[in-house]
Amino acid sequence: MNFKQILVIIGVITIIIGGLYYFMSPYQNCLRTVEIKIEEVRNKLATETDLNTRVELESEQEGFFNQQEFGCMERTNW
Repeated sequence: MNFKQILVIIGVITIIIGGLYYFMSPYQNCLRTVEIKIEEVRNKLATETDLNTRVELESEQEGFFNQQEFGCMERTNW
């Protein structure tokens, strides 16, 4: 094997390991889950006209933003 083939093999292995980490990481799973919840709240906010309900939804959305920034890091580990 020459040097170029070795570099290609190392590159492919690195990409595979990175992809597996991305899909299996508890931190990434937490971020994906929170992102889905944020999107659901945004959709509700887009159609909601009741002021009290909007305030509750905005508060809930703010909580999800905080969870996304801080909560996932604290709650997840291997």
